Amino acid sequence: MATLKDTVINDTGFATLPVGNTGARPGPTPGMIRYNTANNLLEFYDATGWRPITGVSKGSIGSGGQEILYATSNVGRANGVVHMFTTVGGHTFTPAFTGTVEVLVIGGGASGGGHLGAGGGAGGMIFNRSYPVSAGSGIGVTVGGGGGNPPAYSQSSNPGGNSVFGSITSTGGGGGGSWDNYAGRPGGSGGGGNPGSNGSGSNGHTGPNDSRNKNMGGRGVAGQGFPGGSGLRYNRQGEDSHKGGGGGGAGGPGWSAEDDCHQGLQANGGAGAVNDILGHTLYWGGGGAASIHHGNSIVANSGGIGGGGGSTMYHGGPRQPAEGGRWGNGRGGGYALNTGGEGSSHYTGGNAGANTGGGGGGAYGVAGAGGSGIVIVKY
Repeated sequence: MATLKDTVINDTGFATLPVGNTGARPGPTPGMIRYNTANNLLEFYDATGWRPITGVSKGSIGSGGQEILYATSNVGRANGVVHMFTTVGGHTFTPAFTGTVEVLVIGGGASGGGHLGAGGGAGGMIFNRSYPVSAGSGIGVTVGGGGGNPPAYSQSSNPGGNSVFGSITSTGGGGGGSWDNYAGRPGGSGGGGNPGSNGSGSNGHTGPNDSRNKNMGGRGVAGQGFPGGSGLRYNRQGEDSHKGGGGGGAGGPGWSAEDDCHQGLQANGGAGAVNDILGHTLYWGGGGAASIHHGNSIVANSGGIGGGGGSTMYHGGPRQPAEGGRWGNGRGGGYALNTGGEGSSHYTGGNAGANTGGGGGGAYGVAGAGGSGIVIVKY
């Protein structure tokens, strides 16, 4: 193999580059350049790996999605083509090559519970690094909707819709529980447990706390999400606290209501799960925060990182009354494609971030809506 230095090709013809598919790539050295026949792209190697030269040639680009991103519009690991499906409903992805793609599928998040409600569960999350595709063969795509806001003061919540890519289905989130006998529902991630008066409608009790009405949250789907936290009516001090559980997240369970007034714990939404398919680190599927009737703080619970909605607190007594007649609103979960909304006053829970699959925040009055799901394809 010859090594050329400071070489000028003085010709009007052409230079032929090495040609081969992905499997024929040589042992890499920074600065290598070749033509990849698997996706019809020029590519070069740098310290991060083989990267397409999409500013020169876009290669064989598939169809489908509300937005198509190229390497020049992203940074980091997104050194390829990305199709983003963000509109709720059915779609089709049609590849222009035969090989494999990366796929991230996020189900729609559920709403929080209305009337002293718990946090909504996030949609399930599935990431497949090597999904087989064939040129010209369309693949069905569905983006699940987020659970809508339930009626004011209702003992109800709304589940999230399933998101689908071919044979992959990410389950929508389970709705949050609410006063006084509406249990947290199962889903991709489970809804938070209710703060019920007698535990009826609960997913079960937990040992010695039965007499004080500690109610478990809804279950999550294994490999997709986590359960919601437990709700509680009476704490160890016998205070009628009415605290719901946080909605489960794609990356962790929802927080349970504190069992002791001195613990200082918040029933925040469960954490979302991290993924860098877009080239930068984002969290997906944060759980919704649970509302509080009697709080020990001046700030309500927060939505889980990854787009979960914040919650409300009716009043901060008995030890911590609201400052100046105001109630601190629970914040929405960030580090997401769209940040979850805050709670409003003591009445309205925060909506989850759109296209995050986050769960909505619980509320005294109107619970927050769940975030819609998303499907992302990269190659």
